[in-house]
This record gives sequence, structure tokens and C-alpha cells, in this order.
Amino acid sequence: MRQAFTICVLVAAFVWSIPAFANDFETAEDLLMGWQMTEADAAITALEKQHPNAAETKYLRARYLFFMGKYGPAVDLIDQAIAQSPRGDWQMMRENAAAVDKVTKTYERKLSPKGYFEVAYEKGKDEVLLPFLFEALDEAYEALGEELGHRPAPPVRLEIYPREEVLADVSILTAEEIRTSGTIALCKYNRLMVTSPRALLRGYGWVDTAVHEYVHYVINQKTSNRVPIWMHEGLAKFLERRWRGHDAHRMAPASEHLLQTRVAKNEFITFEQMHPSMAKLPSQDDAAMAFAEVYTAMEYLREKKGPTAFRELLNKIRSGTDAQRAFAEVLGTSFTSFERDWRKSLKDRPKIEYDDGTGFQEKLVFKGEKGAKSELSQIGQPKARDHMNLGGMLEARQRFGAAIVQYRKAERLAGASNPILQNRLANSLLQMSKPDDAKASLLTVKESFPSYVRTWINLGRAYNQSKNYAKALEHLKEAARINPFDPEVHHEMAKAYRGLGQPDRAKVAENLEKLVN
Repeated sequence: MRQAFTICVLVAAFVWSIPAFANDFETAEDLLMGWQMTEADAAITALEKQHPNAAETKYLRARYLFFMGKYGPAVDLIDQAIAQSPRGDWQMMRENAAAVDKVTKTYERKLSPKGYFEVAYEKGKDEVLLPFLFEALDEAYEALGEELGHRPAPPVRLEIYPREEVLADVSILTAEEIRTSGTIALCKYNRLMVTSPRALLRGYGWVDTAVHEYVHYVINQKTSNRVPIWMHEGLAKFLERRWRGHDAHRMAPASEHLLQTRVAKNEFITFEQMHPSMAKLPSQDDAAMAFAEVYTAMEYLREKKGPTAFRELLNKIRSGTDAQRAFAEVLGTSFTSFERDWRKSLKDRPKIEYDDGTGFQEKLVFKGEKGAKSELSQIGQPKARDHMNLGGMLEARQRFGAAIVQYRKAERLAGASNPILQNRLANSLLQMSKPDDAKASLLTVKESFPSYVRTWINLGRAYNQSKNYAKALEHLKEAARINPFDPEVHHEMAKAYRGLGQPDRAKVAENLEKLVN
């Protein structure tokens, strides 16, 4: 056995010593690294004809299979390569492929209506994600193709994992890094990797997050993976809402406020600190600051050079220009001058009036996370909490008028900017059939805390009560894009569709309600 192994290693070493083989191997590996899958397949096929038994050839084919989502065959072939020529990086790839194979072996797989995407997910409740995900992704394929000048060969693969620990199992991140930074989706290994919103107590903006990862995918393919992380994240953050329309980009008020606060203190996250991943930053606040910075860098570029700026930037990088130099060339300045002028623009950015909700924290809250605060503890004023406690007890007894009195008292003490308080008030108002008052109570928190799902649900309920069914659907779809596992989202959608005279869609919504109940 030892002799046979030695012979295999010698053969591999002999093949590897052939200059032409080494060059062809590096070419194929570069194509894989750049996600140029058609070209990589052709290059590997040529190597297989010339050196079919070489360990390096088997490794390349195994890696290609892994990148194409054929995890089991990838593991089988990499095992053969490792048996001939054991290498640490090959073993790492083997462990990753085996982990993904184990996780996804029983997953369901479905194509989007236009065939642009294939989504793999755990059979069961995660099926509720598909209609909202497919709508956004198919729109994003067209919109980003127009914006960036590249349309990947379909279908693009996306995998949905039920918990953050599963994402950690199949990626380079640890569960702790995911929770600390709030990075719960990735674009790596020629696929999109997204955590289901059911992993979080209140969900999260998972639809725009999925599109965010698809922006990364387009950039990687178009430039053969030559874009630095800060530029990658800036483009993805700026364009994650592009599927909604040309001018749908926005930065959340909480991010604007954080940017404003830290710029005033000169507390920047440098572009170098963002490498190799935002997920490696030490806190959700640092990650949020980094995203705010790179968003504004892309906003700055587009304001200076117009709607074709991003396509021009990526075209330059694709042709071989260094990324920082390409950025500066599009602007018509040096990169040092850009950084100076951009940072100055942040200090001159219009100040926003922002009420932080008197204790509310708009952060990702994972189920079972140690130290996660109860919602009521996020009311900063103790006496306001007392009134809310009493209001909750009165609601439980269906004494909604008396509950409203208590919530109004809490509002006078704590202000009208805490989404927890305002949604409890809105619920009691809706129980009293006062939809206009409910809508009025939610206007501020809708703008300040757009990721708080109850606001969108209660606004949907209010518009249904007002018989403005189209407006109700608009708000309920936003709720589904945050947490579609709340049955009330689909219950109210069914009402809205029936009100609009669309019984078939109402039936679909009713089925989704049953699925998540």
C-alpha cells in the first residue's frame, strides 16, 4: 500500500512538473475563481483528455462540480484526488462540499417562473418564501442586467438555510460571527446563500438581502472576481432595491443617524478594515457603519457621473484596470482625492432629525440568542412601561378602549416614536374599528423603523378596514418581505385580494396561511 501510494505521488509530481500542464491547470483554476463556468468546463475537459488520471485534473473537475451544485459527485472525485495527492486546501474543499451535501441532500428545488433562478430549501414552511422571492429575483435579473450590463447564464442557484448555524456549517463564517455582525447571507462558491427569516424573532429584510447577494453574483461573474470587498458591498447595498425601480435605493434612517453620529466623531471604518469580509467586523454597529460608508461612496460616484457610472466602472475592471484606479478614472480624479472629497461630503451631508425610539434597538434578534431583550424592556421610560403593562392586561381582557387610554399615557411620557408602543396602540384602535387613527399612530415609526414587521401588518389591517385593498396589499407585501411566517400577513392578504375581486389569489394567500400555521 505504501509503495502504491508513493508511485501515485511520483506520477502526480511528474505530471505537475510539465510546464504546459501547470499553465493549463492555473488557467482552469483562474476561470473557476472568476466563476467563468462555461470556459472553466472547456479548459478542464481539455486537461481530462491529456491527463485523465492526474490528481490535479480530478481536483479541478471536483471543484467545478462543487461550484455547479453537484455536491455528492464533487466529494467522490475530490476523495480520489486526495488519495493520490493529499493537500490541505483540497481537504478543506472536500469538507465544505461534504457539509453542503449533507445539509441540502433532501432539499426541495424549484425554478423561478422565468427560469432565471433555482432555489433549494428545506421542505416545509420555508416554501412560503418562494412567491415573494421569485417576484423579486426575476425582476432583479432584468433590472440589474440593464444597470450593470451583464446577465448570468440561468439558472442562478440560491440555497435557503433554516438557521444561522446551518449557514455557518456550509460557509467560512462561524455562528458567532454571523450573530455579531448581522451577516446572514453570502454569495460564495458560485451560489447565493441566504438564512430563512424564521431564524429571527422578528424576521429581517430577507428579500432585499437575497437581491443584495445576487448583485454580488453579477459583479463576480462580470469582472472575474476582481472587485475589492468595499466596492462589492457598496454596489450591492446601493442596488439591492433596484428591482423595485430605477430610483428605489435608500439608506434606512437608523443608518443615516449612525453615519451622522460617527462622522461627527471621526470614527470611520476604513476600506482596509472591511477586508476580507464585513462579517469579520466586531459588532453590528461597526458593520452597519461600514455599509453606510460604502453606500454613500457609490451614491457619490453616481451623483457625479450619472446612471451609467456603475457599468463603466465594472467594464474598466473587467478589461484589467485595477479597481481603485478604475473608480478614480470614472470620476476623473485620483483615488486619494476621491477619499478626501467623499469624506468631506459626509460631513456636509444634510443632517436628519432622528428619534431613536426611546430605547428601541433596530437590530437582528436571533431566536434563542443569549441576552436578547424582551420587547417591553426596549421602552426607555419606566413609567411608560407601567402604562404599557396595564394596557396589555386590558387588551387581554378585550377592554380595548381602556387599553388605548393607557397607551396614550405611555405615549405622552415616551413620545410617539417607539414602534412597540405605537403598534400596541394601533392594534387597540383597530379593534375599536378606528383605522384612520391607527394609521396616524404608525406614520412616524413606519419611516424611522422600516424593518419592524408589525407596523406593515397593522397598516395592512387598517387599509383593509378602510376598504382600500390595493394599499393594504402594498403594505402586507412589505410585511411578507420581512416575516412571511406570521399567519396574519396571509390572512389579511386574502381579505385584500377578495376585496379586489381576485378569488384565485385570495386562495393562494389562504394556502400560505395554512402552511405557516
